[in-house]
Amino acid sequence: MKVTVEKPDDWLKIAKLGGPVVDPMILRCGELFLRGAAGVSDVNAAWDLMTKNIHALSMFFDRLILDEKIPVFNYADTFDIGQNFNQGVLSQVNGKEEILVDVDVRYGAYMKVKKAALAELKKLYAGGAAGVDAQEAYNILGELTTSGYAWYPKLGNLALRDDSEKRLAAFILGGLIFGAYAQQTGTDHLMQPKRSRLFLAISLKQKASRDAEQYLFKNLAGLVERPTADVPYTPTFFPLLLGKSAGPAQLLTNALKLRRSGAVRDYRNWLKAALTDFDTNGRIPTSRAREVKRIANGIQEKLAGLPVPQIQIKMTVADVAAVKPPGVAVDLTAPAKAAWGWLVGQLPGRRHRKLLTRAVIADREYVELDRRVKKVWGGSGLLG
Repeated sequence: MKVTVEKPDDWLKIAKLGGPVVDPMILRCGELFLRGAAGVSDVNAAWDLMTKNIHALSMFFDRLILDEKIPVFNYADTFDIGQNFNQGVLSQVNGKEEILVDVDVRYGAYMKVKKAALAELKKLYAGGAAGVDAQEAYNILGELTTSGYAWYPKLGNLALRDDSEKRLAAFILGGLIFGAYAQQTGTDHLMQPKRSRLFLAISLKQKASRDAEQYLFKNLAGLVERPTADVPYTPTFFPLLLGKSAGPAQLLTNALKLRRSGAVRDYRNWLKAALTDFDTNGRIPTSRAREVKRIANGIQEKLAGLPVPQIQIKMTVADVAAVKPPGVAVDLTAPAKAAWGWLVGQLPGRRHRKLLTRAVIADREYVELDRRVKKVWGGSGLLG
């Protein structure tokens, strides 16, 4: 189906889908991976983009597994101007059930959102510049070109020095617009890690609604360590799927099979109950916290004989700005919080414990995960 947003009440249609507002760069990384190496026009450029965004790839597949439906806002406008969403590679995710929902925000509704976002952008540039590190700006602009990013919202009467600064400002504006979409629908805004770090650096931290998770899962933080720049390690299904797949097409099949599993289904029900309790009553019962502690202990026992390093988190703006629940030692950035959600699926039932343990061990075993990503990416992909 296609959802059209023209009037204020139409945002309720998106809210009913239940999934987060996903950064288009996360979707693009997922699409390039699903195409396979043989399905892209410039293999080296595409691989360079994915190498720098492996965390985003993990987020893409985790969300396919965890969310009932995910709204995809005007994807063709962002990357492939003039292409119908139903004719693209991402639409093949919906082969057996609709997961990615094509959303068309019409001009009038879009301009109302953009006006508010542009006002925020102008505040940022009120001092003459956004204060973005030159090297970071250079890297971002290079990745936008490589990805085929084609969406540069007009900046109104905001005067900037050159085309590069205008493009970077438009990229920031795009993030603000998608953040506003999330506010309109009352859902999370799942940002690409790089965009999230950029927003933190320029004091545009966006509110994440799952603050309860960082308290609930603190006992699991030290089980696996993988450096991810300023973004803390987040347990993921991606390494587990890579180990079972010979190519992108097979990995998608395995991801969708896992999505339909009883373990994941039980996780969703448990997580919904946990977050509803927190949102309604502002509490995390001791029984839930103890449950997660037992999960951590169980995994440690499974890993007996293997070193379990303590994770080290690099301080970010979020560490200073966030309001933490009592006793929380780790503050996660917004995309990290969203990705951590699936851990709560570990319940007393054996199938949940087995699934989580396998995922953690798989992540530990791939010391250089990008090598396996490249190997699988070279297999059979999806045709556009």
